[in-house]
Formats: sequence, structure tokens, C-alpha cells
Amino acid sequence: MSKVTMKLENKKRIYFNEYNILMGQTTYLPLVSGLLQAYAEEIPSIKDYYEFMPFLFHTDRPENIICQIDNPSIVTFSVMMWNEQLSLKVAEEVKLRYPKCTIVFGGAQPPHNPTEYFKKFPFIDIAVRGQGEEIFSKILTTMAEGTSLSKIPSISWRDSISGRCIINDKELPFNNDLDRLPSPYLKGLYDDLLNNRKDLSFQAILETNRGCPFMCTFCYWGMGGLNRKFSFHSIDRITKEFEWCGKNKIVYVFNADSNFGQHNRDMDIVNALIKTKEKFGYPEKFRTCYGKNTDDKIYEIAQKMFKNKLEKGITLSRQSNDKEVLKIIKRGNIKMSTYVNLQRRFNEARIPVYSELILGLPGESYDSWRQGIEDLLQAGLRNQLFIHLCQVLPNTELADQEYRKQHGIVTQRIELNELHGSFRKSGETKEYEDIIITSQTMPLSDWKRMVVFSLTTMVFHSLKLGFFLMMYLADRFAIKYTDFISFISERKIPQKTTPFIHGEIEHFYDHIERTLQGKGRGVSAPEYGEISWDVEEASFLRISENLDIFYNELDKIIVHYLNINEINFNKNEIEEAVKYQKCRIPQLLESPEREVSFNFNFPKYFDTLLSDFPESLNYQPQTILVKQKNYQADKQVFAKEIILWGRKSGTNITDIEFSPETSRV
Repeated sequence: MSKVTMKLENKKRIYFNEYNILMGQTTYLPLVSGLLQAYAEEIPSIKDYYEFMPFLFHTDRPENIICQIDNPSIVTFSVMMWNEQLSLKVAEEVKLRYPKCTIVFGGAQPPHNPTEYFKKFPFIDIAVRGQGEEIFSKILTTMAEGTSLSKIPSISWRDSISGRCIINDKELPFNNDLDRLPSPYLKGLYDDLLNNRKDLSFQAILETNRGCPFMCTFCYWGMGGLNRKFSFHSIDRITKEFEWCGKNKIVYVFNADSNFGQHNRDMDIVNALIKTKEKFGYPEKFRTCYGKNTDDKIYEIAQKMFKNKLEKGITLSRQSNDKEVLKIIKRGNIKMSTYVNLQRRFNEARIPVYSELILGLPGESYDSWRQGIEDLLQAGLRNQLFIHLCQVLPNTELADQEYRKQHGIVTQRIELNELHGSFRKSGETKEYEDIIITSQTMPLSDWKRMVVFSLTTMVFHSLKLGFFLMMYLADRFAIKYTDFISFISERKIPQKTTPFIHGEIEHFYDHIERTLQGKGRGVSAPEYGEISWDVEEASFLRISENLDIFYNELDKIIVHYLNINEINFNKNEIEEAVKYQKCRIPQLLESPEREVSFNFNFPKYFDTLLSDFPESLNYQPQTILVKQKNYQADKQVFAKEIILWGRKSGTNITDIEFSPETSRV
């Protein structure tokens, strides 16, 4: 009888390590660990030979994790950017304590050619590329039989005699039926976690398909994921997983599809999700990555999701608006004319939309970057523009040395502070990321200017502190958004005139210098919550405590800008525009409702400005009722609702009501 068919009295222990980020007392269920175990348990010989130990599933001090591992046979790690160093520390110590234990690394972080990785980390025995369920089970079976790993595709392993890395370049045959991989949710693999860890709130990651046909050089999905063809779960399987989430009161579900809305059946998936929420009240929110080539299908899906309060915001991602950059990064965007049309339709339906750009892509220059942002804002982006520093991820073309040399890419390694995640406590392992700070078209000095310009853009546009005012200046005086933003970000008004706003810009420059010294992107604002905030969000929180000062200075900036550009203006009109802008910003201590009167018809003017039939600004007295929520001076509730919940969902501005003949903003 072969070893693999024997039912051992003392089974070999397998430990899964998948350290997800703790966000306060919230974390994700360990999807990868569950998928590996669920598939392996379908094979009787594996179930007879091995014992699957409890999941090790969130970040912690290494010693707290290691003490939970006892007499292991196989310890496997799902390694991502946010847990690589912790995984390495735990793996090294486990190997020291249990030299005969086999250490298996998988996930997006270990290089597909791990020759140097194996030299640097001699405690790693096996590395798995791409999808792991079937590969991992083959590893288990082979080790139980005591046979060679050489016939297993998609792995690299350490030769037991020479210690060198051996790579099997072959891949598993493609199979488009994902239902062959059993669901850890439906098999009950997370039931013990839900029952025994009442101290934590769990979020879930689901898949409806796998694959991505695109080859964006900055992304792991197309090139690194090794799977450009789509494979699918059945609607029945997806519906049952939705129901599992509903029954178990999972508030937030992340859909790990690369291009949701691209397939005709995705509307059926949305309908199943809506039925689940109607039946159970959960999940409350469903976050997904929408298709790159946005069309009517995604618009219809977005309408349904928004109507049923399932979506925080719809993504119309661009990454860059420059044709040469898009060519270099192998990214195909929808035409700008199509984007403008979709933006208008979403605006009319009051569906919050956000767009994303990546700062630092090869081929981008300061001028092309500014123009790209100008194009987006002129297109009528009503909600959010998110600007991300360009990360260099392993196993992407952007990480390839020849590609980097070709485009003059220089990177900076910085500490990884997961935005909106808890800061690592004393004794916890620091993680790192690499960001691009220089390219052939972007010297370091321009990168700095682009970062400050971008942070200022997000403060004034995305976080709404100057949103209405910039629309007004563009409409009334043909002032480009980016010209006005640059005027502020480059501090072209004397510091003594606007010391507070100068101070905020100085915060941005100081943060850049800390970044270039290796400090992380996230910043602390402990009175608003013990989590990592985006730089622009921390700025918003500071400004929100000083709105009178901020808008007094902003009034001066506008007047100064108009004067030096010899533009005629009505001072009273400017003052009322600033007053309207201020009353739309949520305030921590403001009364729940208050009346605000205008001599000009600013409420109706702004309500229609982005529509097909904008109303002209006239001298027409109008009074509005500002519907301010009472936050009871609770800073953490204020920050949670305005930024964490409100930024993408479009609820980070204060509602108003006004005369019956005017529609609501």
C-alpha cells in the first residue's frame, strides 16, 4: 500500500498563513487559505494523511503567530505586499524550530523566477505561481507519496542536495469551469471563526470569475496572474455564496473580479445580490472593479446597485489620459468623448462616480499630467478623483529590469502604511512598497511638483473644499481648473496673506521629503481614529476645524488671482460664491439645520451647472435650508461618515433644500 493511501493515526499537520490587514477590529476572511483547504479536502487520500490546522489569518507580532504553530509538516504562506516581511520572519523561525517542515510560498509577491529569492531566503522550499488550489494538492499528494516534485507544473522548488532553485515552466491546462474548485464558504470552513472570534468583524472576498484580457504593465492580473482567459463560477454557486454572506450578516463584500460588468451575465449576478439583501438585509455594500471599457451594461448595473444602496461608488478609471503613456503601459481607455457622455449620464442620475489616475507612470510629464487632470475635471467629474502614487509590483512588466532601464525608472522603497488600516503596533513587522519617483520624462523635481499639485487637487475637488468655487471660476471667467490649483499649490500669493493655506501646502512638501527618506504614505490623526489616513484626508480634517479661516483666505486668493490676471469681477458675487461653497461642507459643530440667504441664485445655478440645461447666474435672492447632520462633536464618527463612508459614495457634502420650483442638489 502506498504511503498516500494510508490513513495515519497521527496525521501530518498543515498550517495556512494568510495575514490580512486589521482595520481596527475588522478584517477579511482568509479566502486563499479556504480555497486551498476546500479543494484538498475533496481528495480522500489527502484528508486521510493530513490534518488542517486553524487558519492564521491576520497581521500580528511574529511571536504571537509562531506560538500557534506546533509540530508542523507543511506551513504555507499566501504572500502579498502587506504581509511579505511578516511571512518571511515567521517562516524563518518555523524552519529553525522545525527543520523538517516544508515551507511553501504562494501569492502575488514571490517572484515567478525565484532563483535569487531562494538564495536570499534559504528557508523557503517551494514557491507556487498563479492559481494554487490544484497545484497545492499535487504538492501534498507528492510529498505524502515521497516522490519527486518535478512533474508538478507552476512551481519552483529547492533541490534537497544542491540547495539550488529548480523551476518548472509548465502551466496547468486552462479550464474555464471554476465550480470544480469547491467554496470554502459553502463547505463551512469559516464557521468556527465566525462563532469563536466575536471580537472581530469579518468582511468577505468573493469571485464570480477569474482572468483578465488586458496586459497593463503596472498590474498583476493580466501578466502576473498567468491567466488572460476568463473562467467562471456558475450563477447558482455565486447566489449560494451571496446567501451565505446574508445569513452570516457580512456587511461588506469585495468582488475580486478584474472587469465586472463586462459579461452579459453580470446583470444576473447583480439581481441575485439584490434579492439576497432584500431577504437578509446583508451584505450592505458590494465593492467591485468595473470593466475597463465601460459601456451601457455597466451603466445599467450601476443604476441598480446605487438604487439598492449596494455600491459606494462607480469607477471610471483612466490611470492616465495621455495617449503615449497609455501606449507605453499597454492600457486601452475608452474614448474621452464616451467618458464625457457616461459622466453626464451618471451625473443626471445622481450616481456617484469616481475616477483614478496613477502618478509616475513611464511617459508621463508634468505638463501631460496637468492636462489629463484638466480634461477629467472639465468632463464634469462630480464626485471623486483618486490619485495614486505608482507602485512597482513584482511579476509585472513595470518590475522588469529591461523595461525600467528603457524608461529611466527610479524607485524609492518606503514603509507600507495601509491606508485606512490600523498602524502597526510596537513589535509588529514593518512592510514595504516601491514607488516610482523618476522616469525619462519626469525628473524628481517634477515628481515633487506633481505630488503637491495632485494633493491640492484632491483637497479642493475630491474632498469638495473648493469644488463649487472652481466650477464657478471655470464657468464665469474661463479659468482652467489646473491653473487655479497650480496657483495655490505653487504658493503664488504672499504667505502673510494666507498663512493657513500656505501651512497646508507646507505639510505636503514635508510629507514628500519624509517619503523620500523611506517613510510611509499614510499619516496619523489620532483624534479622528487610530488608523492611517491619506495625506489629503488629514488636510481636510485639519481644515474642517478652521473653516472660517480657510474660506477667508480662499476668498483672498480668488480676488488676488482675478486681479493679477486683469479679470473684472463683482466682489459681492465672489463673497456669495464662497459662502455657498462653505455651507456645503460638513461641519463637526454646526447646528443640524440652518437657513442661508443669497442675493444671487447660486443654489439653482450650481444645481444645473453640470446638466444639459444650465441656468445662468443672476441677481435673484434665494434662501436655502442647510441639512447639516448633528455629529455631537464626535470626531471619529465625523471622519468615518464623511471620509471612510462618504468619500466614494458622494455623501461628503451637506444636503440642502430650497424653493419648491428648484430641484434638490
